[in-house]
Amino acid sequence: MFNIAELTLAEQLKMTERRIEERKRLFNITDEDARNMMAVKGHIEIHLDELVETFYRQQLEFSEIQLVIGDADTLSRLKNSMRGYILELFSGTYDAIYINSRLRVGKVHKRIGVSPSLYMAAVNRLMILLNEMLESHCKAGNCSRFEVEARKVSLSRLLMFDVHLVFETYTGALVAAVEMAQQELERYAQDLEATVAKRTQELKDLSRQDGLTGLLNQRAFFDHLRTDLANAKRRDEPLTLVYFDLNGFKKLNDQHGHRTGDQVLAHVGEVLLATIREIDSACRYGGDEFCMILPGSQIIQANDVCKRVVQRFEAKAGQHGVSFSMGISQAGPKTFPTVDELVNPFLTHFQ
Repeated sequence: MFNIAELTLAEQLKMTERRIEERKRLFNITDEDARNMMAVKGHIEIHLDELVETFYRQQLEFSEIQLVIGDADTLSRLKNSMRGYILELFSGTYDAIYINSRLRVGKVHKRIGVSPSLYMAAVNRLMILLNEMLESHCKAGNCSRFEVEARKVSLSRLLMFDVHLVFETYTGALVAAVEMAQQELERYAQDLEATVAKRTQELKDLSRQDGLTGLLNQRAFFDHLRTDLANAKRRDEPLTLVYFDLNGFKKLNDQHGHRTGDQVLAHVGEVLLATIREIDSACRYGGDEFCMILPGSQIIQANDVCKRVVQRFEAKAGQHGVSFSMGISQAGPKTFPTVDELVNPFLTHFQ
C-alpha cells in the first residue's frame, strides 16, 4: 500500500533533477552564482556564529516572534538550523538534497505557526546581514567592487529561489489542510444526510404504524392494498383480504379495564406479525378491527393463515373469552374489484 510518509518532500512534489534545473533557469541561477557563493564561504564560516547571534537578537526584538519561538530549547534548535542553512547557501551545491532541505523549512515554519509576513521579514533581515558580510569581505581587500556586487546579485537570486521552495510546501500544507477540512465537511454532510434520511424514514414508518400493536395503520393499509392489488392485476395472480374483529372485546374493557384490553390488542399484533409472510401485510384498521393482505394467496391458503392466527392467539392463556369474527375475500386472478369494492362489504358486515 502506498505510504506518503516514506517519500521525501521533493519526491512528493515530484521535484526531479530535470524539474530542479527548470526551476533554476526560471530564477536565472547559473554555475557562476555557485562560484560566487563558494568564493566567500570561508569568510562566512569565520563569522558564522556572530552572524546567527546578530540575526536572532534582532528577531527577538519583536514580541510576535518571541511568541512563535516560545522557549530557549526551540531557539537553540533554530540557531543550529540557521547555521546549517547559511553553510548550505554558500556551498555552491544546489541539488535534490538542498531542495529537500528548503522544502522541509516550509513545512516546519507552517507547523510552528510562522506567518508568511514574518518569514519574508526574516529573509530580508538575513539578506541585509549577509550583504554586510560580503561588504566586509570586500573592504578587507579580498575582492573587487565588481565581484562583491556580483555576489550580492547571486545571493539575492538564491534567497528568492529558496523562498519559492519554502512557500511551495508552506502553501501546499495550507491547501492540504483546506482539502482535509473539505473532505471532513463532506463526510460530515454525508453522515448528516444519512442520519436525516434515517430519521425521516423512521418518522415516516411511525406515521404509518400503529403504536400499540406494531402493525400498519389504516392509512398504510390502503396504500399497501392499492399497490398489491395493482401488482396482482398486472401479473394475473390472486390476492386475498382477511378482515376480522374481536368478539367480547368491549366486555373485556368494561370488566378488566383498558390496560388489559391494550395487552390483548398488542398480543394480536404479535400473533399476526409471527404468522404472515414477508410479502404479506398486517394492519390494525381501528379499535379492535384488523386486516391481513395476502398477495398470491387464494381463499384456501387464507383459511390456513386464519387458523394459525387463532391457534397462536388462543395458545396464550388469559384471553378473557375474546374470540375472532373473520371474513375472507379474494380478488383475481381473472377479475379484480376496486379497493373500495373489496373493502366496503367487510365494513358493512362488521359494523
